[in-house]
Amino acid sequence: MPRLNMILTAAVATLLVVCTAAASAAEVVVIVNEANPAASLTAKQVRAHFLKSPATWADGSRVRPVDRAASDPDRAAFLSKVLDMSSAELERYWISRQYSTAEEPPPKARDDAETIQLVGSLEGGIGFVSRKALEGAGGAKIKAVLTLTY
Repeated sequence: MPRLNMILTAAVATLLVVCTAAASAAEVVVIVNEANPAASLTAKQVRAHFLKSPATWADGSRVRPVDRAASDPDRAAFLSKVLDMSSAELERYWISRQYSTAEEPPPKARDDAETIQLVGSLEGGIGFVSRKALEGAGGAKIKAVLTLTY
């Protein structure tokens, strides 16, 4: 019986560790302007649209990404999980694109609230925010299309 108690105690402790780790995981949500016809997007589709390749959505509207400050932890997760780029690589990408197409890099929002405001006001807007910010964005003209856990 003592051995069974030890096994049960170990199982409960392991379950608590797993639940605590899952509860502490952060989520980044990719958002688009509410007029966008897409109901959901894959990470591959988000990558293509965020990098403007293609530069238009399926309905023909121009893709308008909104980036974040380099120090933002959600940006680091987005770059790693979706774009598969470092911050420096993304900067080089936009410099190269600007050089070849004369197209400006996306605006950089200071925080989640500004990202929500910009994406909601830009036809074709796409960006990313924390799950917490999205939950507090009632009435914003945005919708979630992909959730990432990190």
